[in-house]
Amino acid sequence: MKKKTQQKKLQQAEKQAKAAVRQGEAEQTQPKSEMEAKIDSAMEKIIQDTIGSQAEAAAYREPDKKTIKMQKKAAKKEMRAEEKKGKKTGIKIALGITGAVVILAAAGYGAGAYYYKDKFFKGTTVNHIACGNLTVEQAEDLIRKKVEDYSVQVQFRNDQTREIKGQDIGYAYVSDGSVQKLLDEQNPFTWITGYFRDTDHEAEENIQYDKEALKAQLQSFDCMQAASMEAPTDAYITFQENQFVIVDETAGTTVQEDIIFSALEQAVAGSEESVSAEEAGAYAAPAVTKEDPTLNHQRDVWNSCAAVTITYTFGDKTEVLDGMTVKEWMTYDENGNYVEDPATLEARVTEFVAWLAENYDTVGRDRTITSTATGEPITVSGGNYGFQINQLKEKAQLLEDIANHAVTVREPVYSKAGVAYGENDIGGTYVEIDLTSQHLWFYKDGALLMDTDFVSGTYVMRDRRTPGGVYSLMYKQRNQVLRGRKLEDGTYEYEQPVKYWMPFNGGIGLHDANWRYSFGGSIYRTSGSHGCINLPTAAATTIYENIEAGCPVVCFYRE
Repeated sequence: MKKKTQQKKLQQAEKQAKAAVRQGEAEQTQPKSEMEAKIDSAMEKIIQDTIGSQAEAAAYREPDKKTIKMQKKAAKKEMRAEEKKGKKTGIKIALGITGAVVILAAAGYGAGAYYYKDKFFKGTTVNHIACGNLTVEQAEDLIRKKVEDYSVQVQFRNDQTREIKGQDIGYAYVSDGSVQKLLDEQNPFTWITGYFRDTDHEAEENIQYDKEALKAQLQSFDCMQAASMEAPTDAYITFQENQFVIVDETAGTTVQEDIIFSALEQAVAGSEESVSAEEAGAYAAPAVTKEDPTLNHQRDVWNSCAAVTITYTFGDKTEVLDGMTVKEWMTYDENGNYVEDPATLEARVTEFVAWLAENYDTVGRDRTITSTATGEPITVSGGNYGFQINQLKEKAQLLEDIANHAVTVREPVYSKAGVAYGENDIGGTYVEIDLTSQHLWFYKDGALLMDTDFVSGTYVMRDRRTPGGVYSLMYKQRNQVLRGRKLEDGTYEYEQPVKYWMPFNGGIGLHDANWRYSFGGSIYRTSGSHGCINLPTAAATTIYENIEAGCPVVCFYRE
């Protein structure tokens, strides 16, 4: 090994000698004093570049000064002898110089290699610490000093930063041979490269610290206390100014301790100076954001529903069906996505229409009127008068309104309709038929127009008895033939022509009865009609001329 090293040194010296010869030939005509100065300068430079000016270099073996002096003297003597021989002189001088330089260079280079056998080359850094000309121990002392001053910044939201000092967590450097390994990998015979380029090394810093102390420091921060944390909130849909809008989620300040502690451990182990809770993903996040596609789809669907506003009118009362209700009729999957489901929508519309009918239909309900004969209140039950929603047609209309996103004010679709809303829904135009007193009164626009006796259905015969109740006049016709039940021979039980026909309860109606000579009293009990209200012709004429279809007809018996 030693032999190979020497051969390498000789090869380098040979290169330097050849260069010196070329330089000597070029400078052979220079004066003696100048040549000698150059020799001295060259030797001094080699020595200076080799061992430097550091005081510690004196502790190492320097080239033999006596030998150097003798070589210099021999070279000068040879130069003077060769000067007399013409051109050969320059060559011999150059050879002399080269010999001296080779000796000096070899000696100086060896001294440098010996010097750097346990030191880092000039221009060397370890973990960004300048370690040139330092031993491993000296370099590790600097690393240790750096570690002593270590601290890590923990960054939280709202520009909050908290510090953990190394001394509070037992943070310390422990040598593990990593720096020594770097020096071992350094070839001392290439020491001169350190003067021409910098070398940066990253060594593993073997750090020890107390994990429990680190966790305690983290847990002590005010922003890690549950009382100071704000939970995140999900984005959601709300109804504002006649439309559905998305309210943004909130990030909150709830820190997940296990995540931030893991990130903090990694930072401390790597001697990092800061760690961000945000970048570590330590904050609890809302489950639903404003960008959520499901939420946005819901908003769009609900907005289409929100456009639906049906205001039903019932006299001075209203019932509003708005988008908030309609959206609840829609079907959504387990992810909240709108699903086309016509059957379910129709079923819910059917339920709503039935609810309207239950609350606002008035047909057949009990009504209280004041008896004209006695001035006392009379409760009248049954009959076909009043408001009755056509549930089938109303359902179809409402489905159409929803599909068209309608905004409208309307009455429901009725199969029957009264003349007025409210408790007194018979209005000011009606016929009051007191079946007990066999007398009727015809009021028009709140004023009594006329009154008359009549004969109603035969009371002792249940199938001919005129039923009580409140009814609507179905229509009115002139010159009709009233017929009874059709018999097997094709004839009718009876056939009776009348001039004025005003039915209100199926085949029961008001009409003239010119075949009767008297009205009122108790005739009806045994000799009444088949159920109709028989009137004097003059009375029938007046009623016919002033009544219209839909007019309430109130029939009742008084106890």
